[in-house]
Amino acid sequence: MRAHIGVVTWNRLDLTRRCLTSLLAQTPPGYSLTVVDNGSTDGTPQYLKELAEAHPHVRLRLLKRNMGVAVASNLAWDDAGAADCFVKLDNDVEILDPHWLERLTGMLAADSRVGMAGYRLCPWHEGTPLRLADSTPALSVACCNGACACISRAVHEKLGFWNEGYGRYGYEDLEYSWRARQAGFLLAYALQEDAVRHLGAEPEQRDPHMENGKLSSRTAALSGTKAYLMYLLLFEKGIIPLKVGRKYLPVEGPDGTAFSLNPEHKALQRLLTRLVQTVETSQTGDISCLDLSAWQKKGRLS
Repeated sequence: MRAHIGVVTWNRLDLTRRCLTSLLAQTPPGYSLTVVDNGSTDGTPQYLKELAEAHPHVRLRLLKRNMGVAVASNLAWDDAGAADCFVKLDNDVEILDPHWLERLTGMLAADSRVGMAGYRLCPWHEGTPLRLADSTPALSVACCNGACACISRAVHEKLGFWNEGYGRYGYEDLEYSWRARQAGFLLAYALQEDAVRHLGAEPEQRDPHMENGKLSSRTAALSGTKAYLMYLLLFEKGIIPLKVGRKYLPVEGPDGTAFSLNPEHKALQRLLTRLVQTVETSQTGDISCLDLSAWQKKGRLS
């Protein structure tokens, strides 16, 4: 299976260099790569320009400002062409095993039930034993971590893109995993735990500025937990389809890529704005729930 890899960068030049150097060194030919820079200001764009000039199979997209992980990843997805699968790889992931990509694409090829494949990047990620159709052992999981996720073309055709409604950093991987399971696909992790290394998950590598940005996005009314639960509700009720389109449309210019709001998204944005003013959320341990009593009293949700 031919894979197209998308890597999104925003500052953190040292981690980006480690990611892309290891990716290019450890991954055999036969894949294509798009790197989308989210308006870095630390010298990353110049490094990426030099990298792209030296490697013909690397395409570089420079954004005028930070549009967030989902928007930039979707832009990289646009370059996939006829590839059989798309790999979302964060720029803080280091490749250690030359078979890392072959293993993921092989899982998709071996079992049509598997729509997303990845690696267990964090020790707290749990799953259950799974035997693929070709007898390969794997781990069945509820969510495929977006830091390293391989997605088949069949899944993309059914589910569309990462949801761009979660701000710069949000629940796009959790929601995409949920939609994949709703569509009947399995999510699987390869058992090898030394194929890739998630540098950004290590305490000494965490960027306080980025962590604050993540917290801000994930607690905001229209991009955080409440928004995530509202999207799931709208999917479950059939109010919006599982196949998600683009919220922002790219506009290419001489000095980089800008974006305009997709007119087709405006009605959904109005609905979400009304919903967020009506529903409440409750938290019990790690479980978040929507309280729809006020909305239901108005008879506005069947």
